[in-house]
Amino acid sequence: MQSIGKKMDRTVQISGFVKKEVKLLIPFIEQPWKEFTIADIKRISGNRSHHYVFEALKKFCKLGIAREKRSGNTNSYTANSQANPHIEILTLAESVKRDSRRDIPFANLTRISERIKNPFYIMLITGSYAEHKQTAKSDLDVAIIIPNSEQKKAFAIALKEGELMVPEVHGFVFTQDEFYQMLTNNEFNYGKEAARKHIIFYGAEQYYQILFEAMNHGFKG
Repeated sequence: MQSIGKKMDRTVQISGFVKKEVKLLIPFIEQPWKEFTIADIKRISGNRSHHYVFEALKKFCKLGIAREKRSGNTNSYTANSQANPHIEILTLAESVKRDSRRDIPFANLTRISERIKNPFYIMLITGSYAEHKQTAKSDLDVAIIIPNSEQKKAFAIALKEGELMVPEVHGFVFTQDEFYQMLTNNEFNYGKEAARKHIIFYGAEQYYQILFEAMNHGFKG
């Protein structure tokens, strides 16, 4: 991952968090609209310590990263879509998730990102690589989400460089408004699929700002 260079998201330093705790946030970044029990978090994270998971979730709730809901004798937890001040903590969890995927040819995406002059964009890995189902013949699919004020052409030209790479990189460019509208309309579409299955290569904080806004206006996965 060191080859990703200057344009990659900075490593977020957060006092009081350890990598073991951050890994417990991965279910919340993969499906932030879903409620999880402690048993769910233990199963998904592979952490078998009920006490450790409980204490970490209590910490997340105290910080406003997650919300707790009690139903009978069961507690469930969900990502706090109002947690804008704590997006950097979710960004850290995204970095942990991304860094674990050594099978993804990040160098190809770095070469594309180096051709993009505007630093304000989001790049998501989608498709088979995001689902960890790629084969030797799979293309690397991406979505680039840009500010509404920007023109798509420069980003599309940078993305076209990927057609000459191995594996080939293919994808789409959307404005932030276009991506938001895909999340909030009633039809199944590429945007919703990208939200459900993706790896964030660049722009995690901007991604969560759009996603949380969509969740606050009805997006439920």
